[in-house]
Amino acid sequence: MKTEWGFSRFLDLETFRNPSNGYLIKDTCVFGAEVFVVKNTFKGEFLSKMEDPATHYHTWVVKNFTALTDKKCISESFGPYKWYVVLFPNGHNEGKGKNISIYLSSDRSFNAKLFVNFILRVKNQKTGPHIEKKVEDHMFCPTVEDWGFSEFMLLDTFKDPKQGYLVDDNCIIEAEVQLLGSVSLNKS
Repeated sequence: MKTEWGFSRFLDLETFRNPSNGYLIKDTCVFGAEVFVVKNTFKGEFLSKMEDPATHYHTWVVKNFTALTDKKCISESFGPYKWYVVLFPNGHNEGKGKNISIYLSSDRSFNAKLFVNFILRVKNQKTGPHIEKKVEDHMFCPTVEDWGFSEFMLLDTFKDPKQGYLVDDNCIIEAEVQLLGSVSLNKS
């Protein structure tokens, strides 16, 4: 599956250049490699990368935020793999009670592993910066439920009216999902 294999730090230069070690003699050295080929008897996965990866965008206006319960809220789906944003208004796992937690998920009806980059963002509705978190080179598969951040943003910052993230009890969450490729199972 890999065309190259090796070591980025095989031997330090000081040891290599020291003539008493016998690696470099009169500015000459010899490299060798042994390769053993074993018949492939396992299932392998092959990444099919896209030439021009598509990015799918979604904007979710969450209304009446303070009326939401501690349970998770789910946006409408978007994109061909039915992505959706999952929000825990009072945090989840490590973030419970102190943060809002935001995750990306899908309906998991696809029969492949998806290689993606994604960004989750809470928009500042005034003039300040948006709060966003990025995930690069992530593998989504049907067995993984959600991927994201239990400590996305502190509740105190989020609810502070001066900050501009919760305005008139509404917030705006955006998602960008870039599908880089998919992995299919190759039976050997």
